[in-house]
Amino acid sequence: MLEENVRNKAIELAEAIMELDVHKEFVEMEKKLSEDENAQKLLEEFKKKQQDFVAKQLSGEFDQDLLNELTVMQYKLNAMESVVEFVDAYSRLLSVLSEVVDLISEKINVDLSEVYRR
Repeated sequence: MLEENVRNKAIELAEAIMELDVHKEFVEMEKKLSEDENAQKLLEEFKKKQQDFVAKQLSGEFDQDLLNELTVMQYKLNAMESVVEFVDAYSRLLSVLSEVVDLISEKINVDLSEVYRR
């Protein structure tokens, strides 16, 4: 069970992160992406085809045509402004969060990123 003082500090940290421009931009880009109907349709179709591809691979089948479709869809997604902006904002937020984890790791002498890799 998490001690109250640690819980409070974690909440304060989360609130501070939410005030960062990088977080606000991420939320804005996430909203923009969710409102882009074309991107949402393509993302949904991509996810379904990706699941089909993985399922086939797990059963020992390799579907080159499906892989080609996924590749084309990936190019289309990468050309959509809302997708590109979301991915960029997400990457910047992850970078900040990684710095936070690194700082915590350093202070408590536990490499948290190494723990998660196992």
